[in-house]
Amino acid sequence: MSNSAASNSFWLRYHGHVVLVGALINIFGMGLPFIFAPQWFLDTFHLPGRGGSIVWMRQAGLLLSFISTLYIFGGYHLKEYFWNAVFAVGVRMTIGLYWFWLVFFDNRVHSFLIFGTLDVVYGILNAVFLVKAIKALEAGQA
Repeated sequence: MSNSAASNSFWLRYHGHVVLVGALINIFGMGLPFIFAPQWFLDTFHLPGRGGSIVWMRQAGLLLSFISTLYIFGGYHLKEYFWNAVFAVGVRMTIGLYWFWLVFFDNRVHSFLIFGTLDVVYGILNAVFLVKAIKALEAGQA
């Protein structure tokens, strides 16, 4: 195997791992806490919300957990689930930028910057691996 082929297969192989870690961050970092301990999450990160918002947090936790699992297929089976992989990057970047919007333009709590930074940085990392994995696929390294 040439050095270039080894490099290409690296990107394909590790793209799935990067997506998996991102999905696990979503599920264990927000999804499950939203479902099982929403008030703890609000209190820990000094976020606004009481009463009715707990119900919506639980629903958001379920949605985030289920949607995050769909990204994993695009990470490990890029050819078959190409759009899942693209959405994994696009959605993470959009949500990350939305957290920044809330702080800088909607005057919300600065705690949202933690989530925005994590999403944007991880979105960029995921995008780099996705682009490299797509190039590896195009080079015939599938």
